[in-house]
Amino acid sequence: MEKIKGRKCEFGYIQKQKVFQGLMLLLFVAVGVGLFVAGLLITGTRANIFTVLGILMVLPAAKRIIALVVMVPRRSVEKERYDRMRETVSEEGILYTDYVFTSPDKIMSFDFLIIQDQNVMGILSEKKQEEAYILDYLQKGVDSQASGYHVKLFPSDEEFYEFYCQLTEGGSKQERDEESVVKQDKVSEYLKVLAV
Repeated sequence: MEKIKGRKCEFGYIQKQKVFQGLMLLLFVAVGVGLFVAGLLITGTRANIFTVLGILMVLPAAKRIIALVVMVPRRSVEKERYDRMRETVSEEGILYTDYVFTSPDKIMSFDFLIIQDQNVMGILSEKKQEEAYILDYLQKGVDSQASGYHVKLFPSDEEFYEFYCQLTEGGSKQERDEESVVKQDKVSEYLKVLAV
C-alpha cells in the first residue's frame, strides 16, 4: 500500500498522494452511488438502509477531498533536485522532501527540510508564503521538543547550499554526543508528525 500511497516526507510523496486520494475519492463516490441505486432497485423506495449506507460514504469521501485540497496546489520535487540535495546533505543530517504541514491558520510547504547540527533548514516551495509566520510557528514547535535549535528558511536551493557549506566546513562541525542525537531524534519525530 505504501508503494501506491507514498511515504510521508519522502521523494514523490505529493504526486503519489494526489493519485491515491483521487482514486479513493472515486471509489467512495462509486460505492455510495452503488448502494443508493441498489437499495432503490431492491426496495423500490429511497427510504431504506442502503440509502443510509450510501449517505455514510460521504464521510470518508470528504476526508479525501480535504487531502486533495491540501495536495493539489503543490508539486513534488524534481528527481535531479532531490538527487543533488541527497548528495549534499551529510549522513548526520536528516532530509525530508515534499514536506507539507498545517497550522490552525495556514497550509504551508517546503521542497526540502533538513535537520542537522541543531538547525532546522527549510527551502520554501512557494514564494508567496509568509516566512515570518512559518518561522515563528516552527521555532515554537521545535523549542517545545529541544532547546538550542535554530530554524532557518531559504527561498532557493542556492541560498541553502551557500549556508550549508558554511555550516559543514571543517572546523565548524559540531561533536555529536548522545544528548545531541536524542535531541535531533525528538525534533525529527516532531517534524515528521507535523507533516500532512
